Amino acid sequence: PTTTSPRPDWEKHRAYCVYMGPRLAVSPQQLRVLVPPLVATSYKGSSGKVGVVGGCFEYTGAPFYAALTALKLGADLSHVFCDEAAAVPIKSYSPELIVHGCLRGAPEVDLAEVARQADEVSKWFPALTALVVGPGLGRDATMQAVAALLLERAVRASLPCVIDADGLRCVLERPSLVRGARWVVLTPNKPEYGRLAGALSGDAALDPADGDRALLAVAESFRDEGGAGPAIVQKGATDLLCDGTQLLECAEPGCLKRCGGQGDVLAGSIATLLGWAKAAERSGRLPAGGPPPPLLASYAGCLLTRRFAAAAFAKHRRSMTAPDLIDAIGAVFEDFSPASPGEPGFTPCQ
Repeated sequence: PTTTSPRPDWEKHRAYCVYMGPRLAVSPQQLRVLVPPLVATSYKGSSGKVGVVGGCFEYTGAPFYAALTALKLGADLSHVFCDEAAAVPIKSYSPELIVHGCLRGAPEVDLAEVARQADEVSKWFPALTALVVGPGLGRDATMQAVAALLLERAVRASLPCVIDADGLRCVLERPSLVRGARWVVLTPNKPEYGRLAGALSGDAALDPADGDRALLAVAESFRDEGGAGPAIVQKGATDLLCDGTQLLECAEPGCLKRCGGQGDVLAGSIATLLGWAKAAERSGRLPAGGPPPPLLASYAGCLLTRRFAAAAFAKHRRSMTAPDLIDAIGAVFEDFSPASPGEPGFTPCQ
C-alpha cells in the first residue's frame, strides 16, 4: 500500500535553509580519511564486501557496472543478486563477481514467494558491508516486492544501503521504509528526483528546480523524531547532497557526455565508501565537526565519479561508455589516495 507523507511546511524550511547557511564543499583531505589503509594484516573482505540487488532479463549491464565499480574502487568482494534470467549473462561478463540468480520475477505477487526470495539474499547480510538496491531491477511486481522487503531488513540490520534507479520506486510507494535510516543514501536522477519531491510534498507538480529549499524539505520529511534520516544525492550539473542537517555541493568538473551506466558507477562507488565510512567511524578515524559519515561518503563518491568521467571523456570523447569510466578508476583513485603502507589500529570493514 502507498504511504503518504505529511506535506512539508515550506515556510519552516525556508527559515531552515537560511539557518543551515550556504552550500558547503568538502576538501579531498577530509575525504581521504575514509579510505582504509593497506596493511600486512589485511585479509580478503577487510576492505569491504558489497552486494548489488538488481538485474533482470532486459537489464544486465547496470548491476554489473555497480558491482565491478565496487571492486575496482577497492572492495575485496562483490555480489550480484539478480533474476535467474540475468545470472548467466552477468557471470559471463566477469569472473570477478559472485552472482546469485536467486530472484524470479512474476506479475502476480505471492507473499510467501517474496519472503523466500528475500531470505536467499538477506542470509548474506552478515557477510556484506554495504548494499546497492535498484540497478537493472526493473518494474516487475514480485521483484519490486522482494526489493522492498530487503530494504526493510537491511535498514533494521543497519547495513549501509544505496538506493538507485528502479529501487527508488520502493521508496516512492513506501517512504517509511527508509525514514530515520541514517546509513541509507538515495541517488535519484532529475526525473526520479522530481517524482520523489512531488510525492513527499503532496504536490505532483513540484518543480525540482525549486532548489535548496525543496531538497531540504524532502530530506527533512525522511527524518525521524531523533533527527536521523537518509542522505539524498540530487544528481545534476552539480551534485547536491542533503540529509536534512547539512547541504553539500559537489561542483567537481565531470564531462559533457551522458551515457548509460554512469549512475551505476556512482552507486557502486558510494556503496563502497559507505562501508568504509562506517568502519572509519567505528575506529574513531573521522575528525570531529565534519559532515556526517554517510554524507561524507556520498560526496566522495560524487567527486570520484566525476573524475572518472572526466578522465574517460578526455580519452574517448563522444565514444565514451560506462566501461571507460570503470577503466579509469585505478589511475584516478591512485591519484586521489595513493596506496601506501597503512597505520596501526586498522579497523576492518565488517
